[in-house]
Amino acid sequence: MLSYTTRSLILIALMLGGALALRMNSAAANQTTARVGQEFSLKAGQQMKFEGTDLQVKFVTVQQDSRCPSNVNCVWAGNAEVAVDLLRDKCTTILTLNTHPRPSASDEGKVGDLRIKLVKLDPYPRSDQKISPSDYTATFLVTKD
Repeated sequence: MLSYTTRSLILIALMLGGALALRMNSAAANQTTARVGQEFSLKAGQQMKFEGTDLQVKFVTVQQDSRCPSNVNCVWAGNAEVAVDLLRDKCTTILTLNTHPRPSASDEGKVGDLRIKLVKLDPYPRSDQKISPSDYTATFLVTKD
């Protein structure tokens, strides 16, 4: 017969093991693998590893979205800013990529000999619908210089 303290310790160990397994499964679900030169899409919070490189790209969030809604006529197309973390050689580079590039805001960034470009951001806004941060999907392209 196990003492109350021993049973409690076993229960705690089982709970911690289960929590660790869930965390590992969640991290694996948010990580996929792609090839350089092929477009890929990520939801906010997801990250991508690239075959043959040590690069990892994480779509962090949409920092702002002022794109002109598709059901409205605007003078300017607007812009959305996407925050991306690039991890390479154990160093993290934080980039802001834009849907409407201009001299002060680019749609691409570089880390070493690899370049990442924001291809598109979905969904496109409508004046009658609010976009939740978790609804965004960004499409990127990583190329080698």
